[in-house]
Amino acid sequence: MIENDFGNPEAFFTRHGSLLKNPIIIQKTLSVLRDPDCSASDLVKILEKEPMISSKVLKAANSAFYGTPQSITSLKAAIVRLGNHNISRIALSTALGASGSNKWGNFWKHSIGVAILSRHIAQFTGSYTAQEQEELFSMGLLHDLGVLIEMSSGFFPQVESVLKGGEGDEKTLAQAELEVFGFDHVSLGKYVADKWNFPGDLVDAIAFHHQPDASKDFYLKVAVVHLANLICHGFHFESVPGEAPPDSQEAYLQDLKLPVEQLVLFGDWLMLQKPEIEAFGDLMSI
Repeated sequence: MIENDFGNPEAFFTRHGSLLKNPIIIQKTLSVLRDPDCSASDLVKILEKEPMISSKVLKAANSAFYGTPQSITSLKAAIVRLGNHNISRIALSTALGASGSNKWGNFWKHSIGVAILSRHIAQFTGSYTAQEQEELFSMGLLHDLGVLIEMSSGFFPQVESVLKGGEGDEKTLAQAELEVFGFDHVSLGKYVADKWNFPGDLVDAIAFHHQPDASKDFYLKVAVVHLANLICHGFHFESVPGEAPPDSQEAYLQDLKLPVEQLVLFGDWLMLQKPEIEAFGDLMSI
């Protein structure tokens, strides 16, 4: 282990989590966006009180990828143009302080990939309600909350250095984090998710997306996020370039009643979404 005194997840967050200042807006945005009947008016009531988020939403609505030749200046019109899923990406990432720098590009491309793929897998299985599909989207979007906190701390380059390693010495992100911090992103993320009173399924997605069977109450939903995460790694949408893919078990596929061949087909679908994923990652970098 690298000689650093980072303490435990609680001590680390107390010292280095200062960028994450707005858990209330995050909780409110999550509660609305996890509701399939959420309207633009519901979102306006929350976001109009947050100038930084509103500014990012308007910027996205008028961007080359999402926009049209007609300029938009109304927050409600921007929300209607972008749709709830795009708004959730922007609102949550901005509220978390995780935007406005090139370092966030890969992180958000991975997170968005896992989010949209989690929802797609849920739709494919036909086993989840519309609300559960929205819940899975938010679970995928925030599954790497612990990584976000580490990156915000300023110490993440040490983890990246370990990941570069030498040829034939590939490490998972969790292994590199343990070497640097003495804990990994799942334990750090779980501490913060519990502290902020996130819904139980979201806490479990953050805590157990590498080991879904550790989730007692939300195993199948966490297994969906796990598979979406695995596929994103396999198709090179990683949070950190050079990290080895996480371990998995065939039992997760069996319990979701999915043939192993379906993973490749899900990956092919993911690649069709690449322009949207890239556009969002670029937006979060400015």
